Amino acid sequence: MEKQEIKILLAEDDKNLGTVLKAYLDAKKYKTTLRINGQEALEEFQKEEYDFLILDVMMPIKDGFTLAREIRETDKQIPILFLTAKSLQEDKMEGFKIGADDYLSKPFSM
Repeated sequence: MEKQEIKILLAEDDKNLGTVLKAYLDAKKYKTTLRINGQEALEEFQKEEYDFLILDVMMPIKDGFTLAREIRETDKQIPILFLTAKSLQEDKMEGFKIGADDYLSKPFSM
């Protein structure tokens, strides 16, 4: 029986980090799509079906919190991991309030 391909939408405005994360996830056999701002990520999410979202909080055009709120309006179930340099407890609580499943602070180890 063949393993089902898991599709991840990665929204990260740091092109270097985004490229490294995408390469790592692809190497682990996930099908990863990288978008560099929240608006592009929302448009991608609306046209394609994904299993998991990794969202940077601080992005241009549309930040990760706003993006997650908009996604939660139509999809309450998709797992969301916030990836961010923001480490204040208030920021984490806001992320969980929006509907995050987890919160990973930068820097981190693969």
